[in-house]
Amino acid sequence: MTTAARSGIAGLAVLAITAVSPGAATVTAAGSPWSPAARMVQPHQAATATLLANGKVLVVGSFPQSDAGAELYDPAADSWSPTGSMIIPRAVGTATLLRSGRVLIAGGITADTGHSTTRTEIYDPATNSWSPAEGMAVQRSSHTAVLLSSGKVLVAGGQNASGYIATAELYDPVSNQWTMAAPMEAGYSGSRATLLANGTVLLAGGATFGDGRAELYDPATNRWSNAGTAARNTETMTRLADGRVLITGQGKEAQLYNVATNHWSVAAAMLQDRVGPSATRLADGRVLVAGGSTTIGGQQVWLTSAEIYDPAANRWSPAGCMAQARWEQTATLLSTRVLVAGGDVPPAALSSAEMFDPASESAGRLIDFCPTASAGQSAVDTPSPAATTVATPSGAPTGAITQASVRPTGELVRLTGVPGAGTLSVSRATAVGVVAGALVLVALAVAFYLRARSRRRGI
Repeated sequence: MTTAARSGIAGLAVLAITAVSPGAATVTAAGSPWSPAARMVQPHQAATATLLANGKVLVVGSFPQSDAGAELYDPAADSWSPTGSMIIPRAVGTATLLRSGRVLIAGGITADTGHSTTRTEIYDPATNSWSPAEGMAVQRSSHTAVLLSSGKVLVAGGQNASGYIATAELYDPVSNQWTMAAPMEAGYSGSRATLLANGTVLLAGGATFGDGRAELYDPATNRWSNAGTAARNTETMTRLADGRVLITGQGKEAQLYNVATNHWSVAAAMLQDRVGPSATRLADGRVLVAGGSTTIGGQQVWLTSAEIYDPAANRWSPAGCMAQARWEQTATLLSTRVLVAGGDVPPAALSSAEMFDPASESAGRLIDFCPTASAGQSAVDTPSPAATTVATPSGAPTGAITQASVRPTGELVRLTGVPGAGTLSVSRATAVGVVAGALVLVALAVAFYLRARSRRRGI
Protein backbone atom coordinates (compact mmCIF):
# COMPACT_ATOMS: atom_id res chain seq x y z
CA MET A 1 0.00 0.00 0.00
CA THR A 2 1.39 3.42 -0.91
CA THR A 3 2.20 6.07 1.68
CA ALA A 4 -0.54 8.29 0.31
CA ALA A 5 -3.09 5.49 0.61
CA ARG A 6 -2.06 4.73 4.18
CA SER A 7 -2.29 8.43 5.07
CA GLY A 8 -5.74 8.71 3.52
CA ILE A 9 -7.08 5.70 5.39
CA ALA A 10 -5.53 6.89 8.64
CA GLY A 11 -7.00 10.34 8.19
CA LEU A 12 -10.48 8.94 7.58
CA ALA A 13 -10.15 6.73 10.63
CA VAL A 14 -9.16 9.65 12.86
CA LEU A 15 -11.96 11.75 11.40
CA ALA A 16 -14.45 8.97 12.10
CA ILE A 17 -13.35 8.47 15.68
CA THR A 18 -13.37 12.21 16.44
CA ALA A 19 -16.67 13.02 14.80
CA VAL A 20 -18.64 10.33 16.58
CA SER A 21 -17.01 10.80 19.98
CA PRO A 22 -19.37 12.29 22.57
CA GLY A 23 -18.87 16.02 23.02
CA ALA A 24 -16.67 16.40 19.95
CA ALA A 25 -18.12 19.47 18.24
CA THR A 26 -15.16 20.66 16.20
CA VAL A 27 -12.59 18.99 14.01
CA THR A 28 -9.95 21.43 12.80
CA ALA A 29 -7.16 20.53 10.43
CA ALA A 30 -3.75 22.10 10.74
CA GLY A 31 -3.26 25.13 8.51
CA SER A 32 -6.58 26.89 9.17
CA PRO A 33 -5.85 30.54 10.06
CA TRP A 34 -9.18 31.05 11.86
CA SER A 35 -10.13 29.70 15.28
CA PRO A 36 -12.94 30.47 17.76
CA ALA A 37 -12.42 32.99 20.54
CA ALA A 38 -14.59 33.46 23.62
CA ARG A 39 -17.90 35.15 22.90
CA MET A 40 -18.67 38.63 24.18
CA VAL A 41 -20.96 39.33 27.10
CA GLN A 42 -23.33 41.26 24.80
CA PRO A 43 -23.72 41.61 21.04
CA HIS A 44 -21.82 44.55 19.54
CA GLN A 45 -22.40 45.92 16.04
CA ALA A 46 -20.61 48.95 14.57
CA ALA A 47 -18.72 49.24 17.85
CA THR A 48 -15.24 50.59 18.54
CA ALA A 49 -12.32 48.43 19.66
CA THR A 50 -9.21 49.85 21.32
CA LEU A 51 -6.05 47.96 22.21
CA LEU A 52 -4.98 49.12 25.67
CA ALA A 53 -1.44 49.37 27.00
CA ASN A 54 -2.08 46.34 29.25
CA GLY A 55 -2.80 44.19 26.19
CA LYS A 56 -6.56 44.00 26.73
CA VAL A 57 -9.14 45.20 24.18
CA LEU A 58 -11.87 47.69 25.06
CA VAL A 59 -15.06 47.32 22.98
CA VAL A 60 -17.64 50.09 23.29
CA GLY A 61 -21.17 50.52 21.98
CA SER A 62 -23.47 48.84 19.52
CA PHE A 63 -26.00 49.95 16.97
CA PRO A 64 -28.98 49.89 17.17
CA GLN A 65 -28.57 48.62 20.77
CA SER A 66 -27.01 51.86 21.98
CA ASP A 67 -27.29 50.69 25.61
CA ALA A 68 -24.82 47.80 25.09
CA GLY A 69 -22.17 49.49 27.23
CA ALA A 70 -18.53 48.39 27.19
CA GLU A 71 -16.49 45.26 27.88
CA LEU A 72 -12.90 44.05 27.95
CA TYR A 73 -11.25 41.13 26.19
CA ASP A 74 -8.30 39.49 27.93
CA PRO A 75 -6.19 37.61 25.36
CA ALA A 76 -4.25 35.76 28.06
CA ALA A 77 -7.43 34.26 29.51
CA ASP A 78 -9.50 34.32 26.29
CA SER A 79 -12.36 35.89 28.22
CA TRP A 80 -14.65 38.94 28.15
CA SER A 81 -15.82 40.95 31.15
CA PRO A 82 -17.89 44.12 31.55
CA THR A 83 -16.15 47.36 32.45
CA GLY A 84 -17.50 49.67 35.07
CA SER A 85 -20.77 51.28 33.99
CA MET A 86 -20.47 53.95 31.33
CA ILE A 87 -21.91 57.34 32.17
CA ILE A 88 -23.83 57.40 28.90
CA PRO A 89 -23.98 54.20 26.81
CA ARG A 90 -23.86 55.09 23.14
CA ALA A 91 -23.49 53.86 19.57
CA VAL A 92 -21.47 55.06 16.55
CA GLY A 93 -19.26 57.29 18.66
CA THR A 94 -15.46 57.29 18.53
CA ALA A 95 -12.82 55.84 20.84
CA THR A 96 -9.29 57.27 20.94
CA LEU A 97 -6.38 55.94 22.97
CA LEU A 98 -4.70 58.91 24.65
CA ARG A 99 -1.00 59.14 25.51
CA SER A 100 -1.89 58.60 29.16
CA GLY A 101 -3.29 55.16 28.33
CA ARG A 102 -6.85 56.31 28.95
CA VAL A 103 -9.53 56.20 26.24
CA LEU A 104 -11.64 59.16 25.09
CA ILE A 105 -15.19 58.29 23.97
CA ALA A 106 -16.75 61.17 22.03
CA GLY A 107 -20.19 61.79 20.60
CA GLY A 108 -22.41 59.10 19.13
CA ILE A 109 -26.09 58.32 19.52
CA THR A 110 -26.88 58.01 23.20
CA ALA A 111 -29.14 55.45 24.83
CA ASP A 112 -31.08 58.04 26.83
CA THR A 113 -32.05 60.37 23.96
CA GLY A 114 -31.61 58.34 20.79
CA HIS A 115 -29.92 61.33 19.17
CA SER A 116 -26.40 62.56 18.43
CA THR A 117 -24.66 64.09 21.41
CA THR A 118 -21.90 66.46 22.43
CA ARG A 119 -21.16 64.42 25.56
CA THR A 120 -17.82 62.69 26.08
CA GLU A 121 -16.29 60.46 28.74
CA ILE A 122 -12.97 58.83 29.54
CA TYR A 123 -12.18 55.24 30.45
CA ASP A 124 -9.30 54.62 32.84
CA PRO A 125 -7.90 51.06 32.60
CA ALA A 126 -6.10 51.46 35.93
CA THR A 127 -9.39 51.79 37.81
CA ASN A 128 -11.70 50.14 35.25
CA SER A 129 -13.97 53.16 35.61
CA TRP A 130 -15.48 56.00 33.59
CA SER A 131 -15.41 59.73 34.24
CA PRO A 132 -17.03 62.65 32.40
CA ALA A 133 -14.97 64.86 30.11
CA GLU A 134 -15.73 68.29 28.70
CA GLY A 135 -18.42 68.21 26.00
CA MET A 136 -17.90 69.07 22.35
CA ALA A 137 -19.40 72.18 20.80
CA VAL A 138 -21.33 70.26 18.13
CA GLN A 139 -23.57 67.23 18.43
CA ARG A 140 -22.18 64.49 16.19
CA SER A 141 -22.26 60.77 15.44
CA SER A 142 -20.59 58.67 12.72
CA HIS A 143 -17.65 61.06 12.81
CA THR A 144 -13.89 60.43 12.85
CA ALA A 145 -11.36 60.91 15.64
CA VAL A 146 -7.57 60.84 15.26
CA LEU A 147 -4.83 61.24 17.87
CA LEU A 148 -2.41 63.90 16.58
CA SER A 149 1.35 63.96 17.10
CA SER A 150 0.80 66.72 19.69
CA GLY A 151 -1.34 64.43 21.84
CA LYS A 152 -4.51 66.33 20.98
CA VAL A 153 -7.48 64.61 19.32
CA LEU A 154 -8.99 65.83 16.05
CA VAL A 155 -12.71 65.08 15.72
CA ALA A 156 -14.20 65.82 12.31
CA GLY A 157 -17.45 65.53 10.42
CA GLY A 158 -20.30 63.20 11.32
CA GLN A 159 -23.99 63.91 11.29
CA ASN A 160 -26.80 65.15 13.52
CA ALA A 161 -30.38 66.32 13.10
CA SER A 162 -29.14 69.15 10.88
CA GLY A 163 -27.47 66.80 8.38
CA TYR A 164 -23.85 66.15 7.46
CA ILE A 165 -21.30 68.11 9.47
CA ALA A 166 -18.36 70.03 8.00
CA THR A 167 -16.97 71.31 11.30
CA ALA A 168 -14.03 69.89 13.24
CA GLU A 169 -12.89 70.21 16.86
CA LEU A 170 -9.69 69.62 18.83
CA TYR A 171 -9.58 68.05 22.29
CA ASP A 172 -6.68 68.77 24.64
CA PRO A 173 -6.39 66.00 27.28
CA VAL A 174 -4.12 68.16 29.46
CA SER A 175 -6.64 70.98 29.86
CA ASN A 176 -9.74 68.85 29.21
CA GLN A 177 -10.92 71.50 26.76
CA TRP A 178 -12.33 71.50 23.23
CA THR A 179 -11.63 74.19 20.65
CA MET A 180 -12.99 74.58 17.13
CA ALA A 181 -10.63 73.68 14.29
CA ALA A 182 -10.91 74.94 10.73
CA PRO A 183 -13.98 73.56 8.93
CA MET A 184 -13.71 71.08 6.08
CA GLU A 185 -14.77 71.90 2.53
CA ALA A 186 -17.80 69.59 2.85
CA GLY A 187 -19.71 67.64 5.47
CA TYR A 188 -18.92 63.96 5.88
CA SER A 189 -20.61 61.13 7.74
CA GLY A 190 -19.16 57.64 8.12
CA SER A 191 -15.85 58.65 6.60
CA ARG A 192 -12.40 57.21 7.43
CA ALA A 193 -9.37 59.09 8.73
CA THR A 194 -5.77 58.26 9.59
CA LEU A 195 -2.68 60.06 10.82
CA LEU A 196 0.04 60.23 8.16
CA ALA A 197 3.78 59.98 8.73
CA ASN A 198 4.22 63.74 8.21
CA GLY A 199 1.75 64.57 10.98
CA THR A 200 -1.18 65.51 8.74
CA VAL A 201 -4.53 63.71 8.72
CA LEU A 202 -6.13 62.13 5.64
CA LEU A 203 -9.94 61.96 5.64
CA ALA A 204 -11.96 60.26 2.90
CA GLY A 205 -15.16 58.43 2.06
CA GLY A 206 -18.50 58.36 3.78
CA ALA A 207 -21.71 60.16 2.85
CA THR A 208 -21.29 63.79 1.91
CA PHE A 209 -22.98 66.75 0.23
CA GLY A 210 -19.67 67.49 -1.49
CA ASP A 211 -18.10 65.85 -4.52
CA GLY A 212 -16.60 63.01 -2.51
CA ARG A 213 -13.09 64.41 -2.43
CA ALA A 214 -10.57 63.39 0.21
CA GLU A 215 -9.20 66.12 2.45
CA LEU A 216 -5.95 66.70 4.34
CA TYR A 217 -5.77 68.46 7.70
CA ASP A 218 -2.51 70.13 8.71
CA PRO A 219 -2.36 70.74 12.49
CA ALA A 220 0.57 73.14 12.06
CA THR A 221 -1.49 75.56 9.95
CA ASN A 222 -4.98 74.49 11.08
CA ARG A 223 -6.02 74.18 7.43
CA TRP A 224 -7.75 71.60 5.24
CA SER A 225 -6.71 71.02 1.63
CA ASN A 226 -7.91 68.91 -1.29
CA ALA A 227 -6.48 65.38 -1.45
CA GLY A 228 -8.23 64.25 -4.63
CA THR A 229 -11.49 62.45 -5.38
CA ALA A 230 -10.21 58.91 -5.87
CA ALA A 231 -11.25 57.91 -2.35
CA ARG A 232 -14.88 58.97 -2.48
CA ASN A 233 -16.13 55.38 -2.08
CA THR A 234 -13.79 54.46 0.75
CA GLU A 235 -14.88 51.48 2.85
CA THR A 236 -11.62 50.90 4.73
CA MET A 237 -8.46 52.96 5.16
CA THR A 238 -5.16 51.50 6.32
CA ARG A 239 -1.81 53.23 6.66
CA LEU A 240 0.93 50.95 5.35
CA ALA A 241 4.39 50.50 6.83
CA ASP A 242 5.96 52.53 3.99
CA GLY A 243 3.69 55.51 4.72
CA ARG A 244 1.27 55.03 1.85
CA VAL A 245 -2.44 54.57 2.55
CA LEU A 246 -4.49 51.68 1.20
CA ILE A 247 -8.21 52.14 0.74
CA THR A 248 -10.81 49.64 -0.37
CA GLY A 249 -14.04 50.95 -1.79
CA GLN A 250 -16.99 50.28 -3.98
CA GLY A 251 -16.80 47.04 -5.94
CA LYS A 252 -13.41 45.38 -5.92
CA GLU A 253 -11.48 48.61 -6.31
CA ALA A 254 -8.51 49.40 -4.11
CA GLN A 255 -6.30 52.45 -4.32
CA LEU A 256 -3.09 53.77 -2.81
CA TYR A 257 -2.43 57.30 -1.59
CA ASN A 258 1.12 58.63 -1.78
CA VAL A 259 1.73 61.24 0.90
CA ALA A 260 4.78 62.74 -0.79
CA THR A 261 3.02 63.40 -4.09
CA ASN A 262 -0.56 63.85 -2.83
CA HIS A 263 -1.48 61.41 -5.58
CA TRP A 264 -3.75 58.36 -5.83
CA SER A 265 -2.91 55.27 -7.87
CA VAL A 266 -4.86 52.10 -8.63
CA ALA A 267 -3.86 49.03 -6.61
CA ALA A 268 -4.59 45.44 -7.55
CA ALA A 269 -8.31 44.66 -7.49
CA MET A 270 -9.64 42.73 -4.53
CA LEU A 271 -10.78 39.15 -4.92
CA GLN A 272 -14.24 40.01 -3.57
CA ASP A 273 -16.23 43.23 -3.54
CA ARG A 274 -17.15 44.12 0.05
CA VAL A 275 -19.24 46.69 1.90
CA GLY A 276 -18.61 47.11 5.63
CA PRO A 277 -15.60 44.81 6.06
CA SER A 278 -12.79 45.24 8.58
CA ALA A 279 -9.21 46.01 7.58
CA THR A 280 -6.19 45.38 9.81
CA ARG A 281 -2.51 45.90 9.14
CA LEU A 282 -0.66 42.78 10.24
CA ALA A 283 2.68 42.73 12.03
CA ASP A 284 4.43 41.78 8.78
CA GLY A 285 3.01 44.82 6.95
CA ARG A 286 0.30 43.05 4.96
CA VAL A 287 -3.38 43.98 5.34
CA LEU A 288 -6.16 41.57 6.34
CA VAL A 289 -9.62 42.46 4.99
CA ALA A 290 -12.42 40.28 6.36
CA GLY A 291 -16.16 39.86 6.06
CA GLY A 292 -18.55 42.50 4.81
CA SER A 293 -21.49 42.28 2.48
CA THR A 294 -22.00 41.97 -1.26
CA THR A 295 -24.80 41.39 -3.77
CA ILE A 296 -25.16 38.09 -5.61
CA GLY A 297 -27.96 37.61 -8.12
CA GLY A 298 -29.70 40.74 -6.89
CA GLN A 299 -29.71 39.53 -3.28
CA GLN A 300 -27.60 41.02 -0.50
CA VAL A 301 -25.51 38.42 1.30
CA TRP A 302 -22.99 38.56 4.12
CA LEU A 303 -19.51 37.13 3.83
CA THR A 304 -17.29 34.77 5.80
CA SER A 305 -14.38 35.16 3.39
CA ALA A 306 -11.19 37.08 4.07
CA GLU A 307 -8.24 38.15 1.96
CA ILE A 308 -4.80 39.66 2.44
CA TYR A 309 -3.11 42.47 0.53
CA ASP A 310 0.66 42.31 0.10
CA PRO A 311 1.99 45.84 -0.62
CA ALA A 312 5.36 44.54 -1.79
CA ALA A 313 3.78 42.36 -4.49
CA ASN A 314 0.64 44.47 -5.03
CA ARG A 315 -1.37 41.27 -4.79
CA TRP A 316 -4.41 39.92 -2.94
CA SER A 317 -4.59 36.32 -1.76
CA PRO A 318 -7.29 34.27 0.05
CA ALA A 319 -7.09 34.23 3.85
CA GLY A 320 -9.54 31.50 4.69
CA CYS A 321 -13.16 31.65 5.79
CA MET A 322 -14.47 32.86 9.11
CA ALA A 323 -16.90 30.57 10.88
CA GLN A 324 -19.49 33.34 11.11
CA ALA A 325 -20.56 35.69 8.34
CA ARG A 326 -20.38 39.27 9.62
CA TRP A 327 -20.01 42.92 8.71
CA GLU A 328 -19.44 46.09 10.73
CA GLN A 329 -17.33 44.03 13.12
CA THR A 330 -14.28 45.17 15.04
CA ALA A 331 -10.81 43.85 14.23
CA THR A 332 -7.83 44.37 16.53
CA LEU A 333 -4.20 43.37 16.06
CA LEU A 334 -2.89 41.53 19.13
CA SER A 335 0.86 41.29 18.62
CA THR A 336 0.60 39.00 15.58
CA ARG A 337 -2.95 37.61 15.74
CA VAL A 338 -6.14 39.51 14.89
CA LEU A 339 -9.24 39.46 17.10
CA VAL A 340 -12.43 39.83 15.04
CA ALA A 341 -15.50 40.41 17.21
CA GLY A 342 -19.19 41.15 16.88
CA GLY A 343 -20.74 42.75 13.83
CA ASP A 344 -24.06 41.60 12.47
CA VAL A 345 -26.09 39.80 9.86
CA PRO A 346 -29.37 41.76 9.84
CA PRO A 347 -31.46 41.83 11.83
CA ALA A 348 -29.23 40.28 14.51
CA ALA A 349 -26.14 41.77 16.13
CA LEU A 350 -23.46 39.21 16.99
CA SER A 351 -21.61 38.36 20.17
CA SER A 352 -19.28 35.73 18.71
CA ALA A 353 -15.58 36.36 18.14
CA GLU A 354 -12.79 34.58 16.31
CA MET A 355 -9.03 34.83 15.93
CA PHE A 356 -6.94 35.05 12.77
CA ASP A 357 -3.40 33.72 13.05
CA PRO A 358 -1.10 34.50 10.08
CA ALA A 359 1.29 31.80 11.30
CA SER A 360 -1.37 29.20 10.45
CA GLU A 361 -1.94 30.44 6.93
CA SER A 362 -2.04 27.96 4.10
CA ALA A 363 -2.78 28.29 0.41
CA GLY A 364 -6.44 28.66 1.32
CA ARG A 365 -9.58 28.06 -0.65
CA LEU A 366 -10.81 30.33 -3.39
CA ILE A 367 -12.95 33.20 -2.11
CA ASP A 368 -15.92 31.79 -4.04
CA PHE A 369 -15.93 28.69 -1.88
CA CYS A 370 -16.43 30.50 1.41
CA PRO A 371 -20.02 30.35 2.74
CA THR A 372 -22.32 33.36 2.64
CA ALA A 373 -25.44 34.20 4.66
CA SER A 374 -28.68 35.91 3.70
CA ALA A 375 -30.55 38.34 5.94
CA GLY A 376 -32.08 36.59 8.93
CA GLN A 377 -30.06 33.42 8.57
CA SER A 378 -27.71 34.35 11.40
CA ALA A 379 -30.43 35.38 13.80
CA VAL A 380 -29.10 32.80 16.25
CA ASP A 381 -25.47 33.60 16.90
CA THR A 382 -24.58 30.19 18.34
CA PRO A 383 -22.01 29.69 21.13
CA SER A 384 -19.87 27.68 18.75
CA PRO A 385 -18.94 29.94 15.84
CA ALA A 386 -18.87 26.86 13.62
CA ALA A 387 -22.44 27.34 12.52
CA THR A 388 -21.96 27.00 8.77
CA THR A 389 -22.89 24.43 6.22
CA VAL A 390 -21.05 23.12 3.15
CA ALA A 391 -19.21 25.95 1.44
CA THR A 392 -20.66 26.77 -1.99
CA PRO A 393 -19.41 29.00 -4.81
CA SER A 394 -20.72 32.55 -4.76
CA GLY A 395 -22.29 31.92 -8.16
CA ALA A 396 -24.53 29.22 -6.70
CA PRO A 397 -27.86 29.96 -5.00
CA THR A 398 -27.28 32.03 -1.88
CA GLY A 399 -28.31 31.26 1.67
CA ALA A 400 -25.41 28.88 2.15
CA ILE A 401 -25.16 29.28 5.90
CA THR A 402 -27.35 27.06 8.01
CA GLN A 403 -27.62 28.25 11.59
CA ALA A 404 -28.20 26.06 14.62
CA SER A 405 -31.75 27.40 14.74
CA VAL A 406 -32.51 25.58 11.51
CA ARG A 407 -31.57 22.27 13.16
CA PRO A 408 -32.60 22.93 16.79
CA THR A 409 -31.90 19.36 17.85
CA GLY A 410 -28.77 18.80 15.78
CA GLU A 411 -25.38 19.78 17.17
CA LEU A 412 -23.14 21.15 14.44
CA VAL A 413 -19.84 19.46 13.71
CA ARG A 414 -17.17 21.34 11.76
CA LEU A 415 -14.84 19.40 9.48
CA THR A 416 -12.04 21.66 8.29
CA GLY A 417 -9.50 20.89 5.61
CA VAL A 418 -11.44 18.02 4.02
CA PRO A 419 -9.63 17.31 0.71
CA GLY A 420 -11.57 18.62 -2.23
CA ALA A 421 -14.23 20.25 -0.05
CA GLY A 422 -12.49 22.62 2.33
CA THR A 423 -14.67 23.29 5.36
CA LEU A 424 -17.81 21.34 6.18
CA SER A 425 -20.09 22.08 9.14
CA VAL A 426 -22.99 19.68 9.49
CA SER A 427 -25.32 18.28 12.13
CA ARG A 428 -23.95 15.42 14.23
CA ALA A 429 -26.45 13.04 12.63
CA THR A 430 -25.22 14.01 9.18
CA ALA A 431 -21.62 13.73 10.33
CA VAL A 432 -22.25 10.21 11.61
CA GLY A 433 -23.77 9.29 8.26
CA VAL A 434 -20.82 10.75 6.38
CA VAL A 435 -18.36 8.98 8.64
CA ALA A 436 -20.22 5.68 8.33
CA GLY A 437 -19.96 5.97 4.57
CA ALA A 438 -16.27 6.79 4.90
CA LEU A 439 -15.74 3.71 7.06
CA VAL A 440 -17.43 1.54 4.44
CA LEU A 441 -15.08 2.95 1.81
CA VAL A 442 -12.12 2.30 4.09
CA ALA A 443 -13.23 -1.30 4.61
CA LEU A 444 -13.64 -1.81 0.87
CA ALA A 445 -10.24 -0.29 0.19
CA VAL A 446 -8.60 -2.56 2.74
CA ALA A 447 -10.42 -5.61 1.33
CA PHE A 448 -9.31 -4.84 -2.22
CA TYR A 449 -5.77 -4.27 -1.00
CA LEU A 450 -5.66 -7.60 0.85
CA ARG A 451 -7.15 -9.45 -2.11
CA ALA A 452 -4.62 -7.94 -4.52
CA ARG A 453 -1.81 -8.80 -2.14
CA SER A 454 -2.99 -12.41 -1.80
CA ARG A 455 -3.12 -12.79 -5.56
CA ARG A 456 0.47 -11.56 -5.93
CA ARG A 457 1.54 -14.19 -3.41
CA GLY A 458 -0.43 -16.87 -5.21
CA ILE A 459 -2.68 -17.65 -2.25
